[in-house]
Amino acid sequence: MSRSTRIALSAIRAVRRAWPLQFGKDFGTYAGAFATKIGLLGSEWYEFQPGLWMRLNIRDLVQQTILLEGVWDPALTRFIQRTLSPNDVFIDVGAHVGYFTLLASRRVGPGGTVLSIEPNPFALEQLRENIERNNLHNVLVVHTACGESRNVVKLYLHTESNSSMASLYTSSAVASTAIDVPSTSLDDLCRDRGIRRVRLVKVDVEGAEVFVLRGMKRIMREMRPAIVLELHPQLLEEVGTPFDSVLALLQEFDYLLEPLGGHANYVCRPTSTSLDDGPAA
Repeated sequence: MSRSTRIALSAIRAVRRAWPLQFGKDFGTYAGAFATKIGLLGSEWYEFQPGLWMRLNIRDLVQQTILLEGVWDPALTRFIQRTLSPNDVFIDVGAHVGYFTLLASRRVGPGGTVLSIEPNPFALEQLRENIERNNLHNVLVVHTACGESRNVVKLYLHTESNSSMASLYTSSAVASTAIDVPSTSLDDLCRDRGIRRVRLVKVDVEGAEVFVLRGMKRIMREMRPAIVLELHPQLLEEVGTPFDSVLALLQEFDYLLEPLGGHANYVCRPTSTSLDDGPAA
């Protein structure tokens, strides 16, 4: 990280810590984003955890938060670190630039696997850079959206200020740019790559959660992983898959849903080790 960037970030952090009111607290952050826009600051490598590095852009909300606070979505971060163990398999649907992918890769270790899925080619490039920078050999990156079947779909891109909100639906994206991307089901992805067990699946797909779940019925039936969904009821309504439809699909496979907190995250846990078993202990 350059000296000028270190000074700028230190100043922004100091302002955020010392500012007495909520109003105006983000002024320094906006100033940093503007400085990046006009070329005074650029994307920088940042060690957000000991030994884990990410190339981050302060103009993007997620990356800005990691740069300034060292963490994104603390509740989900703690849950993933607490749930995963060495040799586990983790699937990151909507990996963005790789924050949770990197954390999970370290947790599952060389005997585990992280399947990192991202449809946005611009985020994908940064994701791959971050994986390469950390010399991670247990991560499989797939450029695809996830749905019920193999297909080609439109991905609507968000602005650079929140690139994680790229979506298959115009209601959750504000940019006018749309690109064609491949789409496939998680069942097919796991079958193609010989994945036979999964400990945890994280799904953040801006309203397409029901379609991801429909495409992982074999995984839910046979592998029984825990699932984390980011669910926004209004967005689900707008795309025609209300919250109740998510709940009904999970109940079909004997999953219970409970709020995790943080960014509208919900944890879905199987009530039994298989659909033929009794209740899980």
